[in-house]
Amino acid sequence: MITAHESPRPRGPERGFGLPVGPSFTFVNSNILSHPPHPISLQLQGVGSYLPPRIVDSSEVDRRTGMPNGWTLRHTGVAQRRQIDRHTTVEMAAAALRSAFTTCPWPDPFPDLLLNAGSTPQQPIPCTAALVAREMGWHGIPCFDVNATCLGFVVALQVAGSLLAAGNYRRIAIVCSEIASIGLNWKQPESAGLMGDGAAAVLIEAGVGDSALLQTLVETWPEGAATTEVRGGGTKLPPFHHQAGENTDEYLFDMQGPAVFRLAAAKMESFVERLVGSSSSRWDDVDWVIPHQASLPAIRHLRRRLGIPAAKLVETIQHHGNVVSASMPLALHELIRSGRLLRGQSILFLGTSAGLSLGGARLRY
Repeated sequence: MITAHESPRPRGPERGFGLPVGPSFTFVNSNILSHPPHPISLQLQGVGSYLPPRIVDSSEVDRRTGMPNGWTLRHTGVAQRRQIDRHTTVEMAAAALRSAFTTCPWPDPFPDLLLNAGSTPQQPIPCTAALVAREMGWHGIPCFDVNATCLGFVVALQVAGSLLAAGNYRRIAIVCSEIASIGLNWKQPESAGLMGDGAAAVLIEAGVGDSALLQTLVETWPEGAATTEVRGGGTKLPPFHHQAGENTDEYLFDMQGPAVFRLAAAKMESFVERLVGSSSSRWDDVDWVIPHQASLPAIRHLRRRLGIPAAKLVETIQHHGNVVSASMPLALHELIRSGRLLRGQSILFLGTSAGLSLGGARLRY
């Protein structure tokens, strides 16, 4: 069911560059169903990652932001994160893909489709996926970008699962490569203390074993669109409008942390119920929960609010920081390398992103 509520808006030149604007409607869609209706047979055949060698610890962030020693660690939970020195988004993506192929049994070192799910592109055009394909030496392979900021990996899984189920492709590579440090506003200590750089890649094949994509769900609540932004660099505020020292903040990452937290907290519980139910035993069938590594306080609050057993929650933010779309696949790679994730176990990926969007995916590994 879709309901619409009319609310008045000014017409004429008062808004929208003088374009006439009619009434606005708030649409609430109660028909959103989790996807897919039936499990999609697919298996993660290879997972890899790349982290820049330079380590930035919290004390360095304290000095740069002018905060007292220990402030960043207390408020974000991030003890250290990686920061790029010279490599590009594309070079990191290629390194993560090569890492993934070292454990992949595919006879050929390339997929049928490449999805780039990162949100810090190397340049506006062409899509980053095309530049990654060139770096990998892949010719003729279709590729495109999926930009859902911090939920890029979840949305790419949803897209890949649909394409595999439709029979369009058999093998798909997803890569998330992020250089978040380039856009930090050091006048905002909390967000500047959170973000890290890195890349992760996942190689997926259809119809292998008992592994499957069990469920995905994504919702966007655009009343939160202004809470996490980079306003400059697009068509409204193009690059040539930048004036150093005057409007630089418009071209940097801007996050209203408390507003993001309030909106996400208001929506998350009912969202999770549609993924795993509401009974007291709902976590019994979930072996691992990999949340987006937003901040350590946010992750711990999520665990307490939803009743997630601490032993099932995967935390990497202390040493990686928030690596935007790469956060979840980096945590996945760490879980696999540690030997804790076993075939047949189930994973719930769960998080939020700019928009404000909520997303989740259940996968049988």
